[in-house]
Formats: sequence, C-alpha cells, structure tokens
Amino acid sequence: MTDSHNRLKIILKSLNIDQALLAEQLKVKQSVISFALNGKNEKTFHRIVAFVEKEYNVATADIFEDPKTISQGLQEQLAEIKAELAASREELKQVLEGMEELKGMLKK
Repeated sequence: MTDSHNRLKIILKSLNIDQALLAEQLKVKQSVISFALNGKNEKTFHRIVAFVEKEYNVATADIFEDPKTISQGLQEQLAEIKAELAASREELKQVLEGMEELKGMLKK
C-alpha cells in the first residue's frame, strides 16, 4: 500500500464515505473496494480516485504524491515510447545500411 492509498482513505473518512457506501455508489462489492484501498486492485483504486474527483471535487494532487494527472502521465509515457521508437528506427537504418554494404562485398 502506498501513501496515495492512505491519503485516499483519509479523504474518504473526511467526507464520511465508508466502504459500504462507496461500493454501493460504484456498484461493486465491498470486498473490491477493500482490496483497492489496500493496494491490491489498482484499476479499482483509480476508478475510486476518478469518482471522488468528479463527485466530491477532490483534486488528484491531494491523493497522489506526484500531482500530475493520469492524462499527463500517459502523455509522458507516450513521449518516451516515441523517443525509443525513433532510436530503434535509427538503429534499424544502420543495420540495413550495413547489410547493403555486406551484399555489395559479397557480390565482388
């Protein structure tokens, strides 16, 4: 369990939202909520975060150590993937050029 999980629990308590009420609002079993709040179900944890953001105007920065939004995090990951892809393309280009050079040498 992370600090984010603990902060969300504190926020829920301050809003007088218990696991049973949250389970009812999200239409899941209370055990699913328990797992999420204890760090054992990240998908549901993020669903709870989105719910309290929308319904109770809780800021993501109040829950996560890094206040960036999920969207910002995904954009950063995408940028990293694009950079890795560009590097891989350059490596592939060099390999292909080397292969062409070898072909030329073999023909001689």
